[in-house]
Amino acid sequence: MPNSVVIIGDSPIPDRPSRDLIIYARDSGLNAMYVPISRISVKVDKDGPLTVIRDRPFKVDGVFLRSLGVLIDVETLFRRMITMRLIEESGTVVINPLDGLLRTRNKLETTVILKSKGLPVPDTIGTEDILYAYEMAKSMRDVVIKPLQGSRGYGAVKISDADIAFQVMRTLLTFKKPIYLQKYIEKPNRDIRVMVIDGEVFGCMIRVAPMGQWKTNVAQGAIGKPCINVDKTVMELAVKSVEALDLVYGGVDIGEGRDGYVIFEVNGSPDWAELTAVTGKNPAKALVLSMMRRLKT
Repeated sequence: MPNSVVIIGDSPIPDRPSRDLIIYARDSGLNAMYVPISRISVKVDKDGPLTVIRDRPFKVDGVFLRSLGVLIDVETLFRRMITMRLIEESGTVVINPLDGLLRTRNKLETTVILKSKGLPVPDTIGTEDILYAYEMAKSMRDVVIKPLQGSRGYGAVKISDADIAFQVMRTLLTFKKPIYLQKYIEKPNRDIRVMVIDGEVFGCMIRVAPMGQWKTNVAQGAIGKPCINVDKTVMELAVKSVEALDLVYGGVDIGEGRDGYVIFEVNGSPDWAELTAVTGKNPAKALVLSMMRRLKT
């Protein structure tokens, strides 16, 4: 009987990467389907804790965990975390593992881990002390204020005036949001996105921002271009970043700063439509093969 795998995400219907995973998994002979994490419940009774869907035990061989949700409150996140924890503890193979994905959701934790491994990251402040943040914004001059969690460049603002930064940070604290402040890194209007799978570089593209735009996210209008003569150091940094966060795969964003390369972010559930178009290779195929290898061990 073929192994069963489930792609778990936050949205009611599968996004593009989830659909790709379903297609390649089925082509490889696996039973594959998509399930929103909101449909999976935790049940605790005389037989112990388990995960269920409408009281039917949730038992599968493998899970591709694409998202725990972004615009959710802490209580919902806690419930989804223990749900995935139980699935992992049942012996199900999970890609990416819960702890790795959680590390990438927390940009501050990602930055701390990468720096502790000797990898280059921007100077960063994570705080709820607005006076300290204000002084640091003055000393850094050009800063970027980002949501602590999020992707696609949404909500990130570049500010060159510490007093404007103060107003933005005060608004964040008013809504009980912490301050995540980074020194802006001068770079060309591009960065390098490297996809790493199982410790090897799967693909790479140069993301070129629109004229006058500092954000290099594809969702913000950047265009992917082929990687040509990219320094091997970039690939090594990407592999080390994914390994440092204990991920099976990840999308690593690396900038060409004046003082050398800088790792901006590591995404534990990256989109890959643009990368696929640029490289002619779909990461879903490699990820399904990675899952199948783990299911056989």
